[in-house]
Parts: sequence; C-alpha cells; structure tokens
Amino acid sequence: MENRGVTLIELISTLAISAILGLIAVPAMSHFIQQQQLRSAAYNLYHLLANARATAISQQQRVSVWNQNGDWRSGVELFIDSNDNGQRENTETSLYTATDHENIYISGNRWVANYVSYLPNGRAATASGAFQAGTISLCKSGLNDKYQLVISIGGRLRLQKSPSNSCP
Repeated sequence: MENRGVTLIELISTLAISAILGLIAVPAMSHFIQQQQLRSAAYNLYHLLANARATAISQQQRVSVWNQNGDWRSGVELFIDSNDNGQRENTETSLYTATDHENIYISGNRWVANYVSYLPNGRAATASGAFQAGTISLCKSGLNDKYQLVISIGGRLRLQKSPSNSCP
C-alpha cells in the first residue's frame, strides 16, 4: 500500500510541537538580540576610536571624536581638530558621523565625557594638552553585562566586558 500523505492527527501534533518550541525560543532570541545590539554598539565605538588614533598618526594631525549633544548616545563625529579644542567647528573637516544608539546607555567618566582627542603621536590628550585617560561604559536595561572602553595614558584602547548591577 502506498503512503500518499500525512494524517490530520500527525499534522496537528507536528504543529503543536512546533508551537511549543517557538514559544520557548522567542524569549531567548529576544534576549540574544539585545545582547548583540549592545555588543555591536561597543565594538562600533571601539573601532571608531581606534580609527581616530590611526588617522591622527597617519595624517600627523590632531583627530577628535566628540558626542555632538553632550551625550554619547545621540551620535558621534570623527573630525580633524585643527584648533585643538575637542569640539567640531564648521571650518574643521568631518571624517565620519555615526547615528544614535537607541536604548543603549553610553557614558564617559570625567575626562572622556564629551570627547576623545588623539595627537599625531597616538597619545590621547585634552584640549589643554594634558594626557587623556578614561572609561566609556555601555549598558542596556535588562541585561546583566556591560562593556567598557578603557583609554590608557598612552592612548591605547581596551574593550572589556564585565557584570553590571544596574543600568540607568
């Protein structure tokens, strides 16, 4: 006897099992997507700062990355900082502009709260010329991890992941 299809009971049981597996997978997938959004934002900012340092060295000019509205979440801009103040003026050349990071909290400590500026020798420096070292933290509400971009005295970057108790 030839088998030409499936019975209604086989079809319903297969659909029921698929629905149960789907209900289990959706919350896990949502959490995974949130983790990847945070990870992506951290790596994008890391690569932008690394690019700023490399550009400063290769072009032998001061290059800065600043958050345009005093908030790292609202977007950042990479530019040739010809007047060495850490803020982009209309006369300065913009090299790259990044859009905002929705639902991701990004903040820098005192020395990197508004900008990171690299000298032609690769060191990070404030507008006054003092060395610039600090940490930019990225976290997302509902996740247990945060990323930190640590800028050393010499301007080198380190990206680290650490547990987070809370995210504002």
